Amino acid sequence: MALQGDARPRRGGAGFTTAGALEQGVWKDEISPGQTLFYKVPVDWGQQFYATAELGSSSGGEGFTGFMGTALVVSLYSPVRGLVTDAGAGYDGSQRAAALDPLPPVEYDNRYAFNDRISGMRFAGSYYLVVHLAAQVADKFGDGPFGLTLRVRVDGAAQTGPAYAGRAVPQGVFDSATGDSVPAMGGTGPAGSGGSDDGTTMKLVAVGGIGTGTVLVLALGVWTVAARRRATPRGW
Repeated sequence: MALQGDARPRRGGAGFTTAGALEQGVWKDEISPGQTLFYKVPVDWGQQFYATAELGSSSGGEGFTGFMGTALVVSLYSPVRGLVTDAGAGYDGSQRAAALDPLPPVEYDNRYAFNDRISGMRFAGSYYLVVHLAAQVADKFGDGPFGLTLRVRVDGAAQTGPAYAGRAVPQGVFDSATGDSVPAMGGTGPAGSGGSDDGTTMKLVAVGGIGTGTVLVLALGVWTVAARRRATPRGW
């Protein structure tokens, strides 16, 4: 069930590095057609994440009619910025909502699952809620901005996670404590400016894929040794 209550203003960022900091609660923002807004939510070991994004009614007035099959898209990315899941909603000028399907609690063993929605929930840390409004919305319902409401819920008590050897690089990626709050309707950068994500993103991609890479290297090593043994002439 979506969280209820009065919405507090919070401005989303234009990229991962400028994502607006959220916690459990109801939040409000504004979004324009073609715009993508980023938010981050700390989720600890053993906790379960829920989110719903609601697009407000159009104020375009007469002449703005029609229906768009996928106007609003909300996506969830893991602390290593891998896509976990997403959901979409059509729009006809009246209030519409897109809700993420229920996700499993954050657990180390989730990494062994074949389903991305499960394996993606294998890290404690800041999960990124990304909301996009299709540019074509402007053609039917005006340039906006449109009201955006986010209902965020984090269930369960934080549990002790696995003891990793060494420290994560870059530091702080898997810290589940709430980061610096973004001032109401403020943000750390103007919407539309991407920020310097590239270096950090490459490191995070490496962290997220290290398990798969290690398995492939080991498999290739075993295959090579077996091939060499088959090729060795008898009697040597």
